[in-house]
Amino acid sequence: MINPSNRIDGTMLASMLCSAEIVLEKNREGVNALNVFPVPDGDTGTNMLLTLRAVAEETKRSPQQSLGEMAQVVSRGALLGARGNSGVILSQFLRGFATQFDGVQEADGECLARAFYQGATSAYSSVGNPVEGTMLTVMRETGEAMTQSPDLGAVDIVDLLKYGLDVCQQAVIATQEQLPVLKRAGVVDAGGKGFELMVRGFLAKLRGEDPNQIILDWASPDNTINKEFLVNSQEQVFGYCTQVMFSGSSLDPESIRSVLMEMAESTVVIGDENLVKVHVHTSDPGPVLSFGASLGTLLDVKIESMDEQHEEFQKNHAIQSEMIPLGVVTVAWGVGFESLFTTLGARTIVSGGQTMNPSCQDFLDAATRSRSDTVILLPNNRNIVSTANQAAALSGIPIKVVETTSIQQGIAAILAFNGDGDLDTNIKAMQRAVFDIQSGEVVTSIRDATLNGKFVEAGKIIGTIEDKVVCFGTSAGEVVRIMVEGILLEEGSLITLYWGGEATESEAITVAKNLKSVFPSVEFETVYGGQPYYHYLISFER
Repeated sequence: MINPSNRIDGTMLASMLCSAEIVLEKNREGVNALNVFPVPDGDTGTNMLLTLRAVAEETKRSPQQSLGEMAQVVSRGALLGARGNSGVILSQFLRGFATQFDGVQEADGECLARAFYQGATSAYSSVGNPVEGTMLTVMRETGEAMTQSPDLGAVDIVDLLKYGLDVCQQAVIATQEQLPVLKRAGVVDAGGKGFELMVRGFLAKLRGEDPNQIILDWASPDNTINKEFLVNSQEQVFGYCTQVMFSGSSLDPESIRSVLMEMAESTVVIGDENLVKVHVHTSDPGPVLSFGASLGTLLDVKIESMDEQHEEFQKNHAIQSEMIPLGVVTVAWGVGFESLFTTLGARTIVSGGQTMNPSCQDFLDAATRSRSDTVILLPNNRNIVSTANQAAALSGIPIKVVETTSIQQGIAAILAFNGDGDLDTNIKAMQRAVFDIQSGEVVTSIRDATLNGKFVEAGKIIGTIEDKVVCFGTSAGEVVRIMVEGILLEEGSLITLYWGGEATESEAITVAKNLKSVFPSVEFETVYGGQPYYHYLISFER
Protein backbone atom coordinates (compact mmCIF):
# COMPACT_ATOMS: atom_id res chain seq x y z
CA MET A 1 0.00 0.00 0.00
CA ILE A 2 1.44 3.43 -0.93
CA ASN A 3 -1.00 5.67 0.92
CA PRO A 4 -0.03 5.30 4.59
CA SER A 5 -1.56 8.65 5.57
CA ASN A 6 -5.00 7.36 4.52
CA ARG A 7 -5.66 10.66 2.78
CA ILE A 8 -5.65 11.76 -0.84
CA ASP A 9 -4.03 15.01 -2.02
CA GLY A 10 -3.94 16.56 -5.48
CA THR A 11 -0.88 14.61 -6.58
CA MET A 12 -2.45 11.30 -5.55
CA LEU A 13 -5.71 12.15 -7.34
CA ALA A 14 -3.76 12.84 -10.53
CA SER A 15 -1.92 9.53 -10.16
CA MET A 16 -5.19 7.66 -9.60
CA LEU A 17 -6.63 9.13 -12.81
CA CYS A 18 -3.50 8.18 -14.75
CA SER A 19 -3.74 4.64 -13.38
CA ALA A 20 -7.39 4.45 -14.46
CA GLU A 21 -6.39 5.67 -17.94
CA ILE A 22 -3.91 2.79 -18.23
CA VAL A 23 -6.58 0.27 -17.24
CA LEU A 24 -9.04 1.66 -19.81
CA GLU A 25 -6.33 1.64 -22.49
CA LYS A 26 -5.52 -1.98 -21.72
CA ASN A 27 -9.19 -3.02 -21.88
CA ARG A 28 -10.60 -0.66 -24.50
CA GLU A 29 -11.20 -3.42 -27.05
CA GLY A 30 -13.00 -5.58 -24.50
CA VAL A 31 -15.31 -2.73 -23.46
CA ASN A 32 -16.00 -1.89 -27.11
CA ALA A 33 -17.02 -5.51 -27.69
CA LEU A 34 -19.78 -5.13 -25.08
CA ASN A 35 -21.22 -2.03 -26.71
CA VAL A 36 -24.75 -2.81 -27.93
CA PHE A 37 -27.01 -0.29 -26.18
CA PRO A 38 -28.74 1.69 -27.47
CA VAL A 39 -26.78 1.54 -30.77
CA PRO A 40 -23.10 1.49 -31.69
CA ASP A 41 -22.84 5.21 -30.83
CA GLY A 42 -19.11 5.32 -31.42
CA ASP A 43 -17.14 2.91 -29.26
CA THR A 44 -17.87 3.05 -25.54
CA GLY A 45 -14.42 1.93 -24.45
CA THR A 46 -12.67 4.32 -26.82
CA ASN A 47 -14.86 7.28 -25.86
CA MET A 48 -14.39 6.68 -22.13
CA LEU A 49 -10.65 6.25 -22.62
CA LEU A 50 -10.27 9.46 -24.65
CA THR A 51 -12.29 11.39 -22.08
CA LEU A 52 -10.24 10.04 -19.19
CA ARG A 53 -7.02 10.61 -21.14
CA ALA A 54 -7.92 14.29 -21.66
CA VAL A 55 -8.45 14.65 -17.90
CA ALA A 56 -5.24 12.79 -17.05
CA GLU A 57 -3.22 14.92 -19.47
CA GLU A 58 -4.55 18.08 -17.83
CA THR A 59 -3.49 16.84 -14.42
CA LYS A 60 -0.01 15.93 -15.69
CA ARG A 61 0.50 19.49 -16.88
CA SER A 62 -0.69 21.00 -13.60
CA PRO A 63 1.78 21.86 -10.82
CA GLN A 64 -1.01 21.86 -8.22
CA GLN A 65 -0.68 19.63 -5.16
CA SER A 66 -3.72 20.85 -3.26
CA LEU A 67 -6.67 18.53 -3.81
CA GLY A 68 -9.10 21.42 -4.30
CA GLU A 69 -6.95 23.06 -6.96
CA MET A 70 -6.33 19.77 -8.75
CA ALA A 71 -10.07 19.10 -8.68
CA GLN A 72 -10.64 22.28 -10.68
CA VAL A 73 -8.17 21.01 -13.28
CA VAL A 74 -10.04 17.70 -13.42
CA SER A 75 -13.39 19.46 -13.85
CA ARG A 76 -12.19 21.63 -16.72
CA GLY A 77 -10.41 18.76 -18.46
CA ALA A 78 -13.55 16.62 -18.19
CA LEU A 79 -15.71 19.25 -19.87
CA LEU A 80 -13.34 19.91 -22.76
CA GLY A 81 -12.28 16.31 -23.32
CA ALA A 82 -15.65 14.52 -23.25
CA ARG A 83 -16.22 12.19 -26.24
CA GLY A 84 -19.40 10.34 -27.19
CA ASN A 85 -22.39 9.53 -25.03
CA SER A 86 -20.46 7.45 -22.51
CA GLY A 87 -17.60 9.95 -22.39
CA VAL A 88 -19.91 12.89 -21.75
CA ILE A 89 -21.62 11.04 -18.91
CA LEU A 90 -18.24 10.03 -17.46
CA SER A 91 -17.04 13.63 -17.70
CA GLN A 92 -20.08 14.84 -15.76
CA PHE A 93 -19.41 12.21 -13.10
CA LEU A 94 -15.84 13.52 -12.81
CA ARG A 95 -17.05 17.13 -12.62
CA GLY A 96 -19.50 16.28 -9.82
CA PHE A 97 -16.83 14.11 -8.16
CA ALA A 98 -14.43 17.08 -8.21
CA THR A 99 -16.88 19.53 -6.60
CA GLN A 100 -16.63 17.70 -3.28
CA PHE A 101 -12.95 18.66 -3.08
CA ASP A 102 -13.46 22.44 -3.38
CA GLY A 103 -11.28 24.16 -0.81
CA VAL A 104 -9.96 20.82 0.49
CA GLN A 105 -6.24 20.16 0.88
CA GLU A 106 -6.56 16.40 1.45
CA ALA A 107 -9.54 14.03 1.45
CA ASP A 108 -10.30 11.24 3.89
CA GLY A 109 -12.55 8.26 3.22
CA GLU A 110 -15.77 10.10 4.06
CA CYS A 111 -14.94 12.91 1.64
CA LEU A 112 -14.07 10.40 -1.11
CA ALA A 113 -17.36 8.56 -0.58
CA ARG A 114 -19.31 11.83 -0.90
CA ALA A 115 -17.38 12.59 -4.07
CA PHE A 116 -18.49 9.31 -5.66
CA TYR A 117 -22.08 9.96 -4.62
CA GLN A 118 -22.04 13.52 -5.98
CA GLY A 119 -20.43 12.31 -9.20
CA ALA A 120 -23.32 9.91 -9.77
CA THR A 121 -25.87 12.60 -8.93
CA SER A 122 -24.29 14.99 -11.43
CA ALA A 123 -24.16 12.31 -14.11
CA TYR A 124 -27.90 11.65 -13.69
CA SER A 125 -28.67 15.37 -13.94
CA SER A 126 -26.87 15.65 -17.29
CA VAL A 127 -29.10 13.07 -19.02
CA GLY A 128 -32.51 14.04 -20.35
CA ASN A 129 -34.16 10.65 -19.78
CA PRO A 130 -31.96 8.51 -17.54
CA VAL A 131 -32.23 4.76 -18.19
CA GLU A 132 -31.65 2.25 -15.41
CA GLY A 133 -29.34 -0.65 -16.14
CA THR A 134 -26.70 1.61 -17.68
CA MET A 135 -23.50 3.16 -16.35
CA LEU A 136 -25.68 5.66 -14.48
CA THR A 137 -27.08 2.87 -12.31
CA VAL A 138 -23.60 1.46 -11.70
CA MET A 139 -22.32 4.90 -10.67
CA ARG A 140 -25.26 5.52 -8.32
CA GLU A 141 -25.12 2.15 -6.58
CA THR A 142 -21.37 2.47 -6.12
CA GLY A 143 -21.67 5.97 -4.65
CA GLU A 144 -24.57 5.05 -2.38
CA ALA A 145 -22.74 1.99 -1.06
CA MET A 146 -19.62 3.99 -0.27
CA THR A 147 -21.56 6.65 1.66
CA GLN A 148 -23.26 3.88 3.66
CA SER A 149 -20.02 2.09 4.49
CA PRO A 150 -19.72 1.09 8.17
CA ASP A 151 -17.58 3.44 10.31
CA LEU A 152 -17.36 5.86 7.39
CA GLY A 153 -15.65 8.56 9.44
CA ALA A 154 -12.70 6.30 10.26
CA VAL A 155 -12.69 3.87 7.31
CA ASP A 156 -9.42 3.11 5.55
CA ILE A 157 -9.53 4.56 2.01
CA VAL A 158 -8.31 1.34 0.40
CA ASP A 159 -10.95 -0.67 2.26
CA LEU A 160 -13.58 1.88 1.24
CA LEU A 161 -12.69 1.65 -2.44
CA LYS A 162 -12.56 -2.14 -2.26
CA TYR A 163 -16.05 -2.14 -0.75
CA GLY A 164 -17.27 0.23 -3.46
CA LEU A 165 -15.68 -1.91 -6.17
CA ASP A 166 -17.41 -5.04 -4.89
CA VAL A 167 -20.78 -3.29 -5.14
CA CYS A 168 -19.83 -1.82 -8.51
CA GLN A 169 -19.05 -5.27 -9.95
CA GLN A 170 -22.36 -6.65 -8.76
CA ALA A 171 -24.16 -3.65 -10.24
CA VAL A 172 -22.48 -4.30 -13.61
CA ILE A 173 -23.60 -7.93 -13.60
CA ALA A 174 -27.14 -6.84 -12.68
CA THR A 175 -27.42 -4.59 -15.76
CA GLN A 176 -28.07 -7.68 -17.84
CA GLU A 177 -31.28 -8.31 -15.89
CA GLN A 178 -32.31 -4.65 -15.83
CA LEU A 179 -32.11 -4.08 -19.58
CA PRO A 180 -33.68 -6.72 -21.84
CA VAL A 181 -31.52 -5.60 -24.79
CA LEU A 182 -28.39 -6.58 -22.85
CA LYS A 183 -29.80 -9.96 -21.88
CA ARG A 184 -30.82 -10.68 -25.47
CA ALA A 185 -27.34 -9.74 -26.67
CA GLY A 186 -25.67 -11.77 -23.90
CA VAL A 187 -23.55 -8.93 -22.49
CA VAL A 188 -23.43 -6.45 -19.59
CA ASP A 189 -23.55 -2.68 -20.01
CA ALA A 190 -20.35 -1.44 -21.64
CA GLY A 191 -20.33 1.95 -19.88
CA GLY A 192 -20.89 0.30 -16.52
CA LYS A 193 -17.99 -2.04 -17.17
CA GLY A 194 -15.82 0.90 -18.19
CA PHE A 195 -16.69 2.68 -14.93
CA GLU A 196 -15.80 -0.47 -12.97
CA LEU A 197 -12.41 -0.54 -14.70
CA MET A 198 -11.83 3.10 -13.71
CA VAL A 199 -12.50 2.26 -10.05
CA ARG A 200 -10.13 -0.70 -10.33
CA GLY A 201 -7.49 1.68 -11.67
CA PHE A 202 -7.98 3.97 -8.67
CA LEU A 203 -7.61 1.05 -6.30
CA ALA A 204 -4.52 -0.30 -8.07
CA LYS A 205 -2.74 3.02 -7.53
CA LEU A 206 -3.60 3.15 -3.84
CA ARG A 207 -2.42 -0.44 -3.39
CA GLY A 208 0.78 0.09 -5.35
CA GLU A 209 -0.24 -2.48 -7.97
CA ASP A 210 0.51 -2.47 -11.70
CA PRO A 211 -2.60 -1.27 -13.59
CA ASN A 212 -1.32 -3.03 -16.73
CA GLN A 213 -2.17 -6.35 -15.08
CA ILE A 214 -5.90 -5.57 -14.80
CA ILE A 215 -7.65 -7.50 -17.57
CA LEU A 216 -11.34 -7.46 -18.41
CA ASP A 217 -13.14 -10.46 -16.88
CA TRP A 218 -16.10 -10.37 -19.26
CA ALA A 219 -16.40 -10.56 -23.05
CA SER A 220 -14.29 -13.69 -23.26
CA PRO A 221 -14.13 -15.43 -26.67
CA ASP A 222 -17.22 -17.43 -25.76
CA ASN A 223 -19.23 -14.32 -24.86
CA THR A 224 -19.86 -13.25 -28.45
CA ILE A 225 -22.88 -11.16 -29.32
CA ASN A 226 -26.03 -13.30 -29.54
CA LYS A 227 -26.90 -13.98 -33.21
CA GLU A 228 -30.63 -13.57 -32.54
CA PHE A 229 -29.94 -10.05 -31.26
CA LEU A 230 -28.04 -9.23 -34.46
CA VAL A 231 -30.89 -10.45 -36.64
CA ASN A 232 -33.61 -8.64 -34.66
CA SER A 233 -31.76 -5.30 -34.69
CA GLN A 234 -30.66 -5.49 -38.31
CA GLU A 235 -33.41 -3.26 -39.76
CA GLN A 236 -33.52 -0.59 -37.07
CA VAL A 237 -32.98 3.05 -38.07
CA PHE A 238 -30.90 5.25 -35.74
CA GLY A 239 -30.17 8.61 -37.42
CA TYR A 240 -27.26 10.86 -36.44
CA CYS A 241 -25.11 11.15 -33.33
CA THR A 242 -24.51 14.89 -32.96
CA GLN A 243 -21.90 16.35 -30.60
CA VAL A 244 -21.23 20.06 -30.35
CA MET A 245 -20.14 22.77 -27.91
CA PHE A 246 -22.03 26.03 -27.45
CA SER A 247 -19.84 28.96 -26.39
CA GLY A 248 -21.52 32.11 -25.10
CA SER A 249 -22.50 34.03 -21.99
CA SER A 250 -25.22 33.37 -19.41
CA LEU A 251 -25.85 29.89 -20.81
CA ASP A 252 -28.20 27.69 -18.79
CA PRO A 253 -27.42 23.96 -19.22
CA GLU A 254 -30.74 22.89 -17.68
CA SER A 255 -32.91 24.99 -19.99
CA ILE A 256 -30.78 23.95 -22.98
CA ARG A 257 -31.35 20.32 -22.01
CA SER A 258 -35.11 20.87 -21.80
CA VAL A 259 -35.26 22.39 -25.28
CA LEU A 260 -33.09 19.70 -26.85
CA MET A 261 -35.15 16.91 -25.30
CA GLU A 262 -38.02 18.11 -27.51
CA MET A 263 -35.79 17.91 -30.59
CA ALA A 264 -33.80 14.74 -30.07
CA GLU A 265 -33.18 11.56 -28.06
CA SER A 266 -30.34 10.37 -25.80
CA THR A 267 -29.86 13.99 -24.76
CA VAL A 268 -26.85 14.69 -22.56
CA VAL A 269 -25.92 18.29 -21.70
CA ILE A 270 -23.09 19.42 -19.44
CA GLY A 271 -21.28 22.69 -18.84
CA ASP A 272 -21.55 26.12 -17.28
CA GLU A 273 -22.65 29.63 -18.17
CA ASN A 274 -19.82 30.08 -20.70
CA LEU A 275 -19.43 26.69 -22.35
CA VAL A 276 -21.91 23.84 -22.80
CA LYS A 277 -21.21 20.45 -24.37
CA VAL A 278 -24.12 18.63 -26.03
CA HIS A 279 -24.65 15.05 -27.19
CA VAL A 280 -27.91 14.03 -28.89
CA HIS A 281 -29.35 11.46 -31.28
CA THR A 282 -31.58 12.90 -33.99
CA SER A 283 -32.85 12.16 -37.49
CA ASP A 284 -31.93 15.74 -38.50
CA PRO A 285 -29.06 17.57 -36.75
CA GLY A 286 -29.94 20.88 -38.43
CA PRO A 287 -32.38 22.23 -35.79
CA VAL A 288 -29.97 21.35 -32.99
CA LEU A 289 -27.17 23.32 -34.62
CA SER A 290 -29.48 26.25 -35.40
CA PHE A 291 -30.60 26.35 -31.78
CA GLY A 292 -26.99 26.38 -30.61
CA ALA A 293 -26.07 29.14 -33.06
CA SER A 294 -28.86 31.27 -31.59
CA LEU A 295 -27.18 31.02 -28.17
CA GLY A 296 -23.61 31.76 -29.20
CA THR A 297 -20.76 30.18 -31.13
CA LEU A 298 -20.70 26.56 -32.26
CA LEU A 299 -17.44 24.72 -31.49
CA ASP A 300 -16.12 21.23 -32.14
CA VAL A 301 -19.10 20.03 -34.22
CA LYS A 302 -19.10 16.28 -34.85
CA ILE A 303 -21.93 14.50 -36.69
CA GLU A 304 -21.84 10.75 -37.35
CA SER A 305 -24.32 8.45 -39.05
CA MET A 306 -25.35 5.83 -36.50
CA ASP A 307 -26.97 3.80 -39.27
CA GLU A 308 -23.55 3.35 -40.88
CA GLN A 309 -22.05 2.55 -37.47
CA HIS A 310 -24.74 -0.03 -36.86
CA GLU A 311 -24.13 -1.63 -40.25
CA GLU A 312 -20.42 -1.89 -39.45
CA PHE A 313 -21.26 -3.25 -35.99
CA GLN A 314 -23.45 -5.95 -37.52
CA LYS A 315 -20.76 -6.89 -40.01
CA ASN A 316 -17.93 -7.02 -37.48
CA HIS A 317 -19.80 -9.09 -34.91
CA ALA A 318 -21.25 -11.42 -37.49
CA ILE A 319 -17.81 -12.06 -38.93
CA GLN A 320 -16.18 -12.59 -35.57
CA SER A 321 -18.74 -15.20 -34.59
CA GLU A 322 -17.59 -17.49 -37.42
CA MET A 323 -14.33 -19.36 -37.68
CA ILE A 324 -12.08 -18.55 -40.65
CA PRO A 325 -9.11 -20.53 -42.02
CA LEU A 326 -6.51 -17.76 -41.78
CA GLY A 327 -6.54 -14.50 -39.81
CA VAL A 328 -4.17 -11.69 -38.85
CA VAL A 329 -3.47 -10.57 -35.28
CA THR A 330 -1.50 -7.35 -35.02
CA VAL A 331 -0.03 -5.05 -32.38
CA ALA A 332 -1.08 -1.40 -32.69
CA TRP A 333 -0.90 1.73 -30.61
CA GLY A 334 -3.04 4.76 -31.43
CA VAL A 335 -6.71 5.07 -32.38
CA GLY A 336 -5.92 5.77 -36.02
CA PHE A 337 -3.64 2.77 -36.42
CA GLU A 338 -6.12 0.47 -34.71
CA SER A 339 -8.88 1.63 -37.04
CA LEU A 340 -6.60 1.29 -40.08
CA PHE A 341 -5.56 -2.27 -39.23
CA THR A 342 -9.20 -3.24 -38.64
CA THR A 343 -10.22 -1.75 -41.99
CA LEU A 344 -7.42 -3.65 -43.72
CA GLY A 345 -8.66 -6.97 -42.32
CA ALA A 346 -6.98 -7.60 -38.96
CA ARG A 347 -9.11 -9.96 -36.88
CA THR A 348 -7.77 -8.84 -33.51
CA ILE A 349 -5.78 -5.83 -32.30
CA VAL A 350 -3.34 -6.18 -29.40
CA SER A 351 -2.75 -2.80 -27.71
CA GLY A 352 0.93 -2.12 -27.21
CA GLY A 353 4.01 -0.49 -28.62
CA GLN A 354 7.18 1.34 -27.67
CA THR A 355 6.13 2.13 -24.10
CA MET A 356 3.80 -0.78 -23.36
CA ASN A 357 4.91 -4.18 -24.60
CA PRO A 358 2.19 -6.87 -24.62
CA SER A 359 2.78 -10.15 -22.83
CA CYS A 360 2.87 -13.66 -24.23
CA GLN A 361 -0.57 -14.25 -22.71
CA ASP A 362 -1.91 -11.16 -24.49
CA PHE A 363 -0.96 -12.76 -27.81
CA LEU A 364 -2.42 -16.13 -26.89
CA ASP A 365 -5.71 -14.51 -25.86
CA ALA A 366 -5.80 -12.45 -29.05
CA ALA A 367 -5.21 -15.52 -31.19
CA THR A 368 -8.17 -17.23 -29.51
CA ARG A 369 -10.40 -14.15 -29.95
CA SER A 370 -9.54 -14.02 -33.65
CA ARG A 371 -11.49 -17.26 -34.19
CA SER A 372 -9.00 -18.31 -36.87
CA ASP A 373 -7.76 -21.84 -37.57
CA THR A 374 -4.30 -20.39 -38.26
CA VAL A 375 -2.96 -16.97 -37.23
CA ILE A 376 -0.40 -14.66 -38.79
CA LEU A 377 1.01 -12.46 -36.02
CA LEU A 378 2.51 -8.99 -36.62
CA PRO A 379 4.49 -7.74 -33.56
CA ASN A 380 5.32 -4.35 -35.16
CA ASN A 381 8.11 -3.52 -32.71
CA ARG A 382 11.65 -4.80 -32.34
CA ASN A 383 11.21 -5.32 -28.59
CA ILE A 384 8.07 -7.43 -29.09
CA VAL A 385 9.33 -9.92 -31.69
CA SER A 386 10.75 -12.37 -29.17
CA THR A 387 7.51 -12.38 -27.13
CA ALA A 388 5.52 -13.01 -30.31
CA ASN A 389 7.74 -15.98 -31.18
CA GLN A 390 7.36 -17.33 -27.67
CA ALA A 391 3.57 -17.12 -27.98
CA ALA A 392 3.75 -18.97 -31.29
CA ALA A 393 5.73 -21.77 -29.63
CA LEU A 394 3.24 -22.10 -26.76
CA SER A 395 -0.02 -21.67 -28.64
CA GLY A 396 -2.47 -24.47 -29.24
CA ILE A 397 -3.47 -22.59 -32.40
CA PRO A 398 -0.93 -22.56 -35.27
CA ILE A 399 0.73 -19.13 -35.26
CA LYS A 400 3.24 -17.85 -37.81
CA VAL A 401 5.11 -14.66 -36.92
CA VAL A 402 6.04 -12.16 -39.63
CA GLU A 403 8.79 -10.31 -37.77
CA THR A 404 7.72 -6.73 -38.39
CA THR A 405 9.83 -4.37 -36.30
CA SER A 406 7.74 -1.21 -36.79
CA ILE A 407 4.10 -0.36 -37.17
CA GLN A 408 4.89 0.97 -40.67
CA GLN A 409 6.14 -2.49 -41.64
CA GLY A 410 2.98 -3.94 -40.14
CA ILE A 411 0.81 -1.77 -42.41
CA ALA A 412 2.82 -2.88 -45.45
CA ALA A 413 2.48 -6.52 -44.40
CA ILE A 414 -1.28 -6.48 -43.94
CA LEU A 415 -1.72 -4.64 -47.26
CA ALA A 416 -0.09 -7.68 -48.87
CA PHE A 417 -2.35 -10.14 -47.03
CA ASN A 418 -4.94 -12.09 -49.00
CA GLY A 419 -7.56 -13.78 -46.83
CA ASP A 420 -8.39 -16.23 -49.63
CA GLY A 421 -4.76 -17.30 -50.10
CA ASP A 422 -2.85 -20.07 -48.37
CA LEU A 423 -0.46 -19.54 -45.46
CA ASP A 424 2.86 -19.95 -47.32
CA THR A 425 1.86 -17.62 -50.15
CA ASN A 426 0.74 -14.97 -47.71
CA ILE A 427 3.87 -15.21 -45.59
CA LYS A 428 6.13 -14.77 -48.63
CA ALA A 429 4.08 -11.81 -49.92
CA MET A 430 4.03 -10.11 -46.53
CA GLN A 431 7.77 -10.59 -45.99
CA ARG A 432 8.49 -9.09 -49.43
CA ALA A 433 6.32 -6.09 -48.59
CA VAL A 434 8.15 -5.57 -45.30
CA PHE A 435 11.53 -5.68 -47.08
CA ASP A 436 10.53 -2.65 -49.19
CA ILE A 437 9.85 -0.43 -46.17
CA GLN A 438 12.21 1.84 -44.23
CA SER A 439 10.73 3.19 -41.00
CA GLY A 440 11.30 6.63 -39.55
CA GLU A 441 10.25 8.34 -36.32
CA VAL A 442 10.00 11.98 -35.27
CA VAL A 443 9.80 12.63 -31.54
CA THR A 444 10.74 15.24 -28.94
CA SER A 445 13.69 14.45 -26.67
CA ILE A 446 12.60 14.57 -23.03
CA ARG A 447 16.16 14.88 -21.64
CA ASP A 448 19.74 15.55 -22.69
CA ALA A 449 21.23 12.44 -24.27
CA THR A 450 23.93 11.15 -26.60
CA LEU A 451 22.37 8.95 -29.29
CA ASN A 452 24.48 7.16 -31.90
CA GLY A 453 27.32 9.57 -31.13
CA LYS A 454 25.11 12.66 -31.48
CA PHE A 455 24.40 14.90 -28.47
CA VAL A 456 20.75 15.92 -28.30
CA GLU A 457 19.38 18.53 -25.91
CA ALA A 458 16.08 18.08 -24.10
CA GLY A 459 13.27 19.64 -26.10
CA LYS A 460 14.92 19.08 -29.49
CA ILE A 461 13.03 17.14 -32.15
CA ILE A 462 14.78 13.90 -33.08
CA GLY A 463 14.57 12.13 -36.43
CA THR A 464 15.45 8.42 -36.60
CA ILE A 465 15.48 5.90 -39.44
CA GLU A 466 15.57 2.22 -38.50
CA ASP A 467 16.24 3.23 -34.87
CA LYS A 468 19.33 5.30 -35.77
CA VAL A 469 19.40 9.05 -35.14
CA VAL A 470 19.91 10.83 -38.45
CA CYS A 471 19.08 14.43 -37.52
CA PHE A 472 17.48 16.77 -35.03
CA GLY A 473 15.97 20.25 -35.18
CA THR A 474 13.60 22.73 -33.61
CA SER A 475 10.37 21.68 -35.35
CA ALA A 476 8.86 18.40 -36.50
CA GLY A 477 8.40 19.73 -40.04
CA GLU A 478 12.06 20.71 -40.29
CA VAL A 479 13.19 17.27 -39.11
CA VAL A 480 10.92 15.47 -41.58
CA ARG A 481 12.35 17.58 -44.42
CA ILE A 482 15.95 16.76 -43.43
CA MET A 483 15.11 13.06 -43.20
CA VAL A 484 13.52 13.01 -46.66
CA GLU A 485 16.46 14.91 -48.16
CA GLY A 486 18.81 12.24 -46.81
CA ILE A 487 16.92 9.31 -48.32
CA LEU A 488 17.85 8.06 -51.80
CA LEU A 489 14.52 8.52 -53.55
CA GLU A 490 13.49 7.02 -56.85
CA GLU A 491 10.79 8.32 -59.14
CA GLY A 492 7.42 7.05 -57.96
CA SER A 493 8.59 6.38 -54.38
CA LEU A 494 5.91 6.69 -51.72
CA ILE A 495 6.39 8.40 -48.37
CA THR A 496 3.58 8.17 -45.83
CA LEU A 497 3.42 10.47 -42.80
CA TYR A 498 1.40 8.91 -39.98
CA TRP A 499 0.66 11.83 -37.68
CA GLY A 500 -0.02 11.66 -33.96
CA GLY A 501 1.46 12.95 -30.71
CA GLU A 502 1.28 16.75 -30.75
CA ALA A 503 1.05 16.99 -34.55
CA THR A 504 -2.24 18.04 -36.15
CA GLU A 505 -3.80 17.11 -39.47
CA SER A 506 -3.28 20.58 -40.90
CA GLU A 507 0.39 20.51 -39.91
CA ALA A 508 0.87 17.11 -41.54
CA ILE A 509 -0.80 18.27 -44.76
CA THR A 510 1.39 21.38 -44.84
CA VAL A 511 4.56 19.31 -44.37
CA ALA A 512 3.52 16.95 -47.19
CA LYS A 513 2.70 19.85 -49.57
CA ASN A 514 6.05 21.51 -48.90
CA LEU A 515 7.88 18.25 -49.56
CA LYS A 516 5.93 17.66 -52.76
CA SER A 517 7.06 21.03 -54.09
CA VAL A 518 10.70 19.99 -53.58
CA PHE A 519 10.30 16.35 -54.71
CA PRO A 520 7.60 16.42 -57.43
CA SER A 521 8.35 12.85 -58.60
CA VAL A 522 7.73 11.38 -55.13
CA GLU A 523 4.26 10.63 -53.75
CA PHE A 524 3.42 11.85 -50.24
CA GLU A 525 0.45 10.73 -48.15
CA THR A 526 -0.76 11.79 -44.69
CA VAL A 527 -2.65 9.32 -42.50
CA TYR A 528 -3.91 9.70 -38.93
CA GLY A 529 -2.09 7.25 -36.67
CA GLY A 530 -3.02 8.72 -33.29
CA GLN A 531 0.13 7.31 -31.73
CA PRO A 532 1.20 8.87 -28.41
CA TYR A 533 4.43 10.88 -28.07
CA TYR A 534 5.65 10.58 -31.68
CA HIS A 535 4.78 13.52 -33.96
CA TYR A 536 5.24 11.36 -37.05
CA LEU A 537 5.90 7.75 -37.90
CA ILE A 538 7.18 7.72 -41.46
CA SER A 539 7.07 4.94 -44.06
CA PHE A 540 9.65 5.20 -46.86
CA GLU A 541 8.56 2.75 -49.57
CA ARG A 542 11.06 1.86 -52.28
